[in-house]
Amino acid sequence: MACDVTYTKAAERDKERIVAYLLYERESPRDAQRFLAELDRLVENLSRMPEMYPRAADGRAAEAGYRKAGFRSYVALYRIVGDVVEVDRVFHAKQDYARLL
Repeated sequence: MACDVTYTKAAERDKERIVAYLLYERESPRDAQRFLAELDRLVENLSRMPEMYPRAADGRAAEAGYRKAGFRSYVALYRIVGDVVEVDRVFHAKQDYARLL
C-alpha cells in the first residue's frame, strides 16, 4: 500500500537551510544535489514502507512517537498519521535533534 508523504513547514525550512548551507557555505552544488536525491529516495521508501525505519529512542522524539530515518549524514523524523507519512524535521546527524524539537 502506497502512502502519501508530506513535509511540515519546519521540514521544508530544514531542507532549504541544508541546501543553502551546502551551496553557499560549503560551495558544493554536487553535495546539495546528492542531499536532494537521497531525500527523494527516502520519501520513495517511506511511501512504500512507512514502518521500515525504527521508532526514535531519544527524549521528546520518542515521546512524540516519531520514527527516525537516517540517510547520508542526515536524519529525518517522521510520523505515520493514517495513510499519510508526515516528515516533521530534517537534521544533520551530529545535531541533538531530540533537544531541538
